[in-house]
Amino acid sequence: MIKAALIQFEPQRLDPLHNLRRMAEFIEAEGPSADLIVFPELANTGYVEPVAVGEAIQAEVPDYGAALWQACAELNGEEIAAFAQQAARLDTYLVLGLGIRDPRLRGVMRNASVLIGPQGLIGFYVKVHQWQNEKLYFTKGERIDTWPGPRCRLGMQICYDIRFPEITRILAQQGADVVTNIWASSGPDGTAPADEGLFIHRAYTRAIENGVFFLSCNRVGTQAGHRFYGRSCALAPDGRVLGALAHDAEDVLRIELDLQAVARYRAYTGIWADRDPALYARYLEAEAGLPAIVPHAK
Repeated sequence: MIKAALIQFEPQRLDPLHNLRRMAEFIEAEGPSADLIVFPELANTGYVEPVAVGEAIQAEVPDYGAALWQACAELNGEEIAAFAQQAARLDTYLVLGLGIRDPRLRGVMRNASVLIGPQGLIGFYVKVHQWQNEKLYFTKGERIDTWPGPRCRLGMQICYDIRFPEITRILAQQGADVVTNIWASSGPDGTAPADEGLFIHRAYTRAIENGVFFLSCNRVGTQAGHRFYGRSCALAPDGRVLGALAHDAEDVLRIELDLQAVARYRAYTGIWADRDPALYARYLEAEAGLPAIVPHAK
């Protein structure tokens, strides 16, 4: 059994000292009882601006890109080291949504999900599918990996990645029992989500397709005229809702994961035994060989 805590909190824009301090406080509170603690996307920097296409940067800084880079963390820096010490002392695992600086290329930033355990930094995933204005600042990831978690194999993805089923399928093929998806999903302040069950629906689909636990952790609060939706949730391999926060306020979702449920669901349904990869490959190869679509000249 794995005890997990999803931290639905409000990061402040370009204020890593405040955000990292609050994250440490949450870890200190949850660590004694949680095996796994998950934080939202870009928890150290706040979300990018403009938040939506066509809007303006509202952060009052002379150079927003430079300020964002300055707010990002370094993988071998003091911030990660402090979290590693805390994880070791509390004997817990952390999934942290962080803006990180490329270790070799000055000025290059990554939108990452960082995994830290009692043994230190374990690994990190860089967001492959970047949403709209994220492309202005972050360099996309080029790897999909899984990592050892608390008595499980852990896969990580970030926000928009959930719309691409290949990501979760590859993680499951690599042995993931648990998949975390961290979000900074929002809409214009004052408007409700078009679908109150959006996060549950998406997590449900990825969970039952692959027979994995799917943990969905979104941030809350406001930034640049947008309100972040919250509504973090956790789904079992058979699609059961283990827990959900039906609001956009700061909160902690605590759930328990029975890893035997992965084997029970996969054995009962046959979703892995009934796959036909050779058949699928024929069509994927044919699609890859199609000529590019070129617009007709006027």
